[in-house]
Amino acid sequence: MTDEQTNYIVNIVSENILTPIIYMLEQEDSIDLICFCDRKITAQVLYNAEFKISEITGKHTEILDIREFSEFERLDIISRAKLIHAEYPMVEQIFAQSMAADLKIVMEERKSILERYKASGTCFLQ
Repeated sequence: MTDEQTNYIVNIVSENILTPIIYMLEQEDSIDLICFCDRKITAQVLYNAEFKISEITGKHTEILDIREFSEFERLDIISRAKLIHAEYPMVEQIFAQSMAADLKIVMEERKSILERYKASGTCFLQ
């Protein structure tokens, strides 16, 4: 994908969706754009933006909200996807640190569940 196409994608997403960060996963025949989507955004706005991007790239495009993914999936996205837009330079770093902190909490919860299971023979959530 050319820089011109990437800039076009960023402009379309930024104009239609208020998001501080955009990641792109590009496959052979499709593009996934992962960002923070405004909760008030309508599906029609997303479809229109996806259609415009698909027209210019010739690939099926999908815009996804990062909050739809689990902590593990978010870390996978950060490690595999290309960051194509960050509103401010520190946004990427803050986002990555936030995801790492969320993952640490999940791992501690799992450890606690395993310890309770080993101690009592049952698994329950608190």
